Amino acid sequence: MRKILALICLLGLSSLGFSQQLLTSLKDGILLNNQQATAFEEGKTYFYIVKNTDLQVYKTQGVFYVPDHYKFPDFNGNMSVRTPEGTLLFSFVPVVTQKGAAIKIDSHILNRSGLDLRGAQITVIEKEDALYISFKVQGCGRYRTPATKTFEVLIAPEEELSQAELSAMAAKQLRLALAVK
Repeated sequence: MRKILALICLLGLSSLGFSQQLLTSLKDGILLNNQQATAFEEGKTYFYIVKNTDLQVYKTQGVFYVPDHYKFPDFNGNMSVRTPEGTLLFSFVPVVTQKGAAIKIDSHILNRSGLDLRGAQITVIEKEDALYISFKVQGCGRYRTPATKTFEVLIAPEEELSQAELSAMAAKQLRLALAVK
């Protein structure tokens, strides 16, 4: 019965266009554990094996934007300070792996200005009703205060929201985040 359910899940993901391949390999990726922080490395792919497969996709992309977390002071006088506009784009893609349903996490730097990834961490927190991915930066530029951005990626299904409506909400949130730039 479980194999039939897994096959139906696989076909459903494939037909909705969420699965990149029929079976995604974990070979070159880093496997994340629930609630355990892992060092973030630029260009690496991360995977999290989802325990609660009843959750549905809520967000497929997210943005960490430096000015949302760090306020840069303006100096009066002849010196002008350029406000960094560092932007890191994340993609969250549900895939099927040899270990089961997973979320594949990729990142791409859109703007490096002021973005300091030394000591950055990524954490996945799976609860009964949602799956959250947190990204923590130790400091950007000369500011040493840590900043954390949490993305709600999977949520418990709500009967009144269809998959298309959830995808539209996620796309709108991404457009709003990029418009802030």
